[in-house]
Amino acid sequence: MGRWLIPVLTVLLCSTLYAYKSEDITDYQVQESSALPREFMVEADNYFDYQTGMECAAFSSAYLLRYYGEEADGKTLFETFPSRAPDGGTMPQGIVTLFQERGYEAEFVTNGTIEDLKAELAKGAPVIVFIHVEEPYSSPHYTHYIPLVGFDEEYFYFAESLTKYANCKKETGISYNRKTEISKFQRLWENIDGYWDYPYYRIWKVEE
Repeated sequence: MGRWLIPVLTVLLCSTLYAYKSEDITDYQVQESSALPREFMVEADNYFDYQTGMECAAFSSAYLLRYYGEEADGKTLFETFPSRAPDGGTMPQGIVTLFQERGYEAEFVTNGTIEDLKAELAKGAPVIVFIHVEEPYSSPHYTHYIPLVGFDEEYFYFAESLTKYANCKKETGISYNRKTEISKFQRLWENIDGYWDYPYYRIWKVEE
């Protein structure tokens, strides 16, 4: 597996160092867009946990672990999180390593599409995506890991761990605390760290 280490300038929040780019990510067939539901929302007994530092990799991972029935909180998970960067952020491989060490299958996928995300989410579990925190951003390193939990024809819905960007946190009885227009999400999803376009994670629990 080829790897290229690239130096970067890290910044606030969930800025990450460049990690390797894998050449052996598994290609797989996704459903045709016409076969996807027009809307979908992950329904699970979960909660929103808010970070105070550059811990979004741990907080998004904890959210997914809770979905699968494991007790996890972002703050505790971050203490021993793999592939920590010197600035406090996390390299993309860290999430893969965390889940693989717990017996899950996990892949970091690049050059995804909106249809890929919808197809992956429609399987039932939240999907961690790697995006820019918000618009406008002055650096490609102003980045954020966040669980995608739902979609419809206009919006993507998320479990946000940054209080500032949880634009639905005052609403009750819903499975998300942030919503973003899909057209805007597409822009937030490109040129991550100046290196990756449209990255996300495929993570699933291995049946025993």
